[in-house]
Amino acid sequence: MKLILGPENKESLIQILMALVRWFPDNQEEIKNLIHQVKKQGIQLCVDPLKPARTKSQENYYRKWAREFGKFTGNTPDEIHEIMLCKTYGSKQVVTRYGVMHRPVQRSSDQSKSSYADLIETLIRESAEMDFIIPPPKPPSPE
Repeated sequence: MKLILGPENKESLIQILMALVRWFPDNQEEIKNLIHQVKKQGIQLCVDPLKPARTKSQENYYRKWAREFGKFTGNTPDEIHEIMLCKTYGSKQVVTRYGVMHRPVQRSSDQSKSSYADLIETLIRESAEMDFIIPPPKPPSPE
């Protein structure tokens, strides 16, 4: 969602920026410097939900090994993914015209770094139970 306040909304702009100063005192000088600019130009505020913090390396690791495990079991990567979601986060039964379907309660796109790690651990554990060994993920490199 984008909120655009033009210079004609001077009072609202100043109130918003002063509230930001109270909420983020460490950024006080930077925000106060904006006040002079927004009086002339206006301001655009973007309000979006934060994205889950899973890492790209987690996702790459999971996708690679889900694909390999799928080859081993005769399933597609998407089928393996659905199975792992159900085993990790639980599932619900839904009656459809094709019969009863099992759907995961949660999707991986909604997961944090730690809960996505649970999905990876499930994949490793499930594959090991079928004698398909997935190497453990490498620890993150210090940056």
